[in-house]
Amino acid sequence: MTAARSAKPGAPARAIGPGKAAFQQQARRKLMIAIRAACRRLGLDEDCRRETQLNIIGIASMAQMSNAQLGALLDHFNRGWKGPMGHRAYIGKIRALWWSLYWLGALDQPQDHAIDAFVRRQTGTARLAFLDHVAAHSVIEALKSWAQRSGVIWLDGVPERECVLAALARGLDDLGFAVELPGHGASPRDQDLAIAELGKMLRSLRRDDAS
Repeated sequence: MTAARSAKPGAPARAIGPGKAAFQQQARRKLMIAIRAACRRLGLDEDCRRETQLNIIGIASMAQMSNAQLGALLDHFNRGWKGPMGHRAYIGKIRALWWSLYWLGALDQPQDHAIDAFVRRQTGTARLAFLDHVAAHSVIEALKSWAQRSGVIWLDGVPERECVLAALARGLDDLGFAVELPGHGASPRDQDLAIAELGKMLRSLRRDDAS
């Protein structure tokens, strides 16, 4: 048995800080806040975030993740992000088209690693984050052609989000569900939320129909 060392007489008492557990908890809260902020920037709602977490980390709830897993998740959501001034618009457009294909049922992996694989096949560039604007054009055109084969009708003068919404509405109508689309004055964010909502409905109905 080892005796505890007593403090020397007259020695000042050592201040006790908040402790390692408190620091870890504080870091954990900051990671969760940063993850939610990154998802808002990407236009992902709570359901999309949890689905991505499950696919990337293998755990749907952030509350059940370790700090290391939360850090890895944040790295995934921030991949290719360089802040508002350095953000390249074509990166966001490619992600938006990829997610549209997911909601249309054309693919089953909406995560960045799947986009990276597609970019690599199309251009030889290892990751979406490394893509320049010249190579991005060919990727965007390939994705738009894929979307057209999946039911999207691209119309001159019509915003692309509205074309995707119309395709989702047609898909739901084919299954006997009539939906009301956002009006022409809807903001891009409202249209993105509508795309996700209708896409989840369409994918769910098609799964039920196939089972």
